[in-house]
Formats: sequence, structure tokens, C-alpha cells
Amino acid sequence: MGYKPNIHARSLKTNQTLTIALIVPDISNPFFADIALSVNKTAFAKGYNTILCSTNWDPEVERLQLMHIQEQRVDGIIFKPCDRCTDRYMDIHIPKVMIANLLKTEGLSYIEVDNILGGQKAASHLIACGYRKPAFLGGEIVSNSNGDRLFGFQSTFQTFGIEIPDERIHFGPFTIENGYQSAKRQIELSSSPTPDCFFCGNDLIALGAMQYLAEQRIRIPEDFGVVGFDDVYFASLPQIQMTTIAQPRNQMGVLAAEILIRHIESGDNEEEHILLQPELIIRNSTRKPLR
Repeated sequence: MGYKPNIHARSLKTNQTLTIALIVPDISNPFFADIALSVNKTAFAKGYNTILCSTNWDPEVERLQLMHIQEQRVDGIIFKPCDRCTDRYMDIHIPKVMIANLLKTEGLSYIEVDNILGGQKAASHLIACGYRKPAFLGGEIVSNSNGDRLFGFQSTFQTFGIEIPDERIHFGPFTIENGYQSAKRQIELSSSPTPDCFFCGNDLIALGAMQYLAEQRIRIPEDFGVVGFDDVYFASLPQIQMTTIAQPRNQMGVLAAEILIRHIESGDNEEEHILLQPELIIRNSTRKPLR
């Protein structure tokens, strides 16, 4: 007969809106876009709608968006903090799942990939391929996962007696432009010996670095190796064929949504900690291992 239930009246009756929020730093990044698709699909299958917020790595934007979603009376939140602080979330007393592992945070469920292991795998592969002068082209300095990737990368090279000087470590946005400019600084302006390989904070940065190297007619992988992180859709394209560290993005989104909705419906907010394993995907932006 054309009747449509009033969702606001229903939420007052049941104290639920059947809506969750997903807060990520940059929805234009394919990594977060894939997570968002998985969260939305999983939540929708369980009868929930998803409000998507993108903070652009800005704590003030994140604060304002948190105020907005509280006004929407969402039932729970999945979030990737834009910096190392989660205090702004702790005063929100609804179920929460964090897509990160901030070691000082207690009382939160989280899903994370072992980023230290990812950095170790990238370094071990580059060493096995014969590269000896590494540089790190990272993302946002406030990103905890970015710092873990660098730590794993540095520590592995150190075990082989190879130090990475500060001038070979760059931080910036997780963007193609940052990768291009960081690679340019390393090749053109660095006072230290020119590197022979890059480990990049994500695949977007790696793509920018590869673009610059191609423009300079520096041969990949013969003269220079590049390893990305994430294994987003373009990394496997025939024109790119990027060696990278794969994160199980879809699994992260599914697990985050399932845990959050389980907590919403059961009222049990017992912490759940899941650490997923990254995988080295070898393609054509690095040489074949020597051993």
C-alpha cells in the first residue's frame, strides 16, 4: 500500500539505527577503497547500512566527522586513525573496531597486518636480488603502520651490515606525486651514494617512483629495484608488474564488519585482536633472486 517505515521512529523504539560508520584517512587510496567495499558488502548482507567518512589524514577533520556520526546515532564504528592518537574515540561508548594496531591502546578490538614482517620481507627479497643501497620512500610520518614497515626494512638490512642513512628515508603523503618527487630527490639531489632500490610505503608511492625512473631511462629491474606495499589492482597490470607486499584488504574489511556487528548484537565488547600475515608478490620491478 506504499507504506514506508520511519527509520527515526524505529530507532527510538529499538535503540538501534542499523547503521555503522567507517572512517578512513583517504578513500581515494585503492587500499582503503577495497576495505570500504568489503565492509559495506558484509554489513549490508547482515542488514546494516554504512556511513563512509574520509579524513584526509587531518585530525581536526576526523574530530568533526566523529561529532557528525554521533549525531547520526550509529550503532558502531570501524576506523583507521589518521595519527597515533585514539583518545578521540575512547569517549564514544559504542562498539568499535580499529584497522590498526596502536600498542598503547587498550580496550579496543583491532585488525592489523604484520607491517614489521612486511618490511622484513621486502628487505630480504631486495638483498637476495643483489641490491645493496636501499632507500625508503614512505607515507605519512604519523602513520604507525608506515613506521613499522620502515623498522622491519631497516633492521633486516642492518643484519647484513647495511645501514640506511637518514637522507635515504623520506616521508610524505601516500600519493603518486610524493613517490615521484621523493625518487627525484634521491636520484638528483642526494649527497649520499645514489641508491639502487626503493622500498615504498604503498603502491601509489612506488608507482610514482617507477614513473620518475622510467623518465630518466633508469632500467627497472636491471639497474634499479622497486618494491611497493598493498598489492592494489594496478600493481599486476602488464605495463607495471610491480613487486609488492600484499595485504589481505578484503579479509580485513570482512572481519572488521563481522566483529563489529557481533559486538553490536551481543552486547559483548570483549577485545578481539587479529594479526594477519602479509605476502611477498614477486613481479618484474625487481631482479630475480641470486640465490
